[in-house]
Amino acid sequence: MRRRIAIALIALSVFGCGSDSLAPVTTVDGEWFGVQNGYSLSLTLTQTPAGAVTGTALIAGTSGVTDATVSGTFNLPTLLLTITPPNFEPFIYSGTMSQASAKIDGKLNGSGFSNLVINLAKRR
Repeated sequence: MRRRIAIALIALSVFGCGSDSLAPVTTVDGEWFGVQNGYSLSLTLTQTPAGAVTGTALIAGTSGVTDATVSGTFNLPTLLLTITPPNFEPFIYSGTMSQASAKIDGKLNGSGFSNLVINLAKRR
């Protein structure tokens, strides 16, 4: 089942997101997705006016798929999230929001990740 979810996420990123970029945004509210370096990361985020961020994540890699809770902060252009999957150590996603389009350039660190680049794009 998890393998099917990973394949579906990868297919969605290739076929479902298209090549058109969204205009720049100033919050991280909404759905974000990226596939890079053998991993896919999907985030559903809610941001308060003060910049607190909460949400959920789904991360898939060669060893499987897991969901997670997300908490952190967004102070334009800097995003800092702690992603906490069950049965794993939490890890950090740190990124910078593009000023040209609705994209975040970021890296994962912790729980076995070391500066793993995963750039995210906002879903329509």
